[in-house]
Amino acid sequence: MHAATPHAPDLAGTAAEYTDRELFWIVRHGIKYTGMPAWPETGRDDEVRRMVSFVRQLPTMSPQQYRALTQATEPGPFARCTGCHGADGLGRGQQDVPVIAGQKRDYLLHALRLHAARKSFSAIMQTAVSGMSDPQLQAAADHFAAMPGLKDAPPVAPHPIVQNGLPGDQLPACRNCHTPGRPGPLLEGQRAGYLAERLRAWRGDETVVDVRKPQDPMAVIARRIPEDEIDAIATSLAQGGSALVKAP
Repeated sequence: MHAATPHAPDLAGTAAEYTDRELFWIVRHGIKYTGMPAWPETGRDDEVRRMVSFVRQLPTMSPQQYRALTQATEPGPFARCTGCHGADGLGRGQQDVPVIAGQKRDYLLHALRLHAARKSFSAIMQTAVSGMSDPQLQAAADHFAAMPGLKDAPPVAPHPIVQNGLPGDQLPACRNCHTPGRPGPLLEGQRAGYLAERLRAWRGDETVVDVRKPQDPMAVIARRIPEDEIDAIATSLAQGGSALVKAP
């Protein structure tokens, strides 16, 4: 990078020269004819916004704060996981990081394999598992699935969409898939901020017509959820789960 032309700037010194909108555009699209690449995955503006927020904080960040945010907190075979998810799998108190402790083992392994094969939509997770062998992915899934956290139980959240869906809008109930014996991940006790963010990310840009958006099941389902119900559904699910994952 030191030999790059033009030279890569020190973000701690130059971030203040740009607006949030400009930083977003640079991170999202990269800069042609330089070493600055575009964000690897489309449809993940939430990841781009988090990176912009990180860059914005760099000028006032101490070395200790930087290390705490960028380096794994626990050495060992799962260091790539614990940097974000914590040694206990509960997300280090961050509302936008999912709880993976107690999650279904098969779901975790399936997700990890998708990330490793670069068939997922998360550039952050693809980077985290890059170079991990399949036995290592299986060990990580086994490790975090065995931890206390999310409960393998049917959702008990009182929100009517969780329990019954909206049949008139062809919106199935959350509990139809997110329950024991079904392939969907456990949602009871997951962080409300993470759930709401993922639902909105699946909905996509409201200015794009529906037929041009992804047609995978969760994307279609998310677009059928009324926007003004997303936060209530996420909060309902989060409060209905394990006390282990309550926000700090």
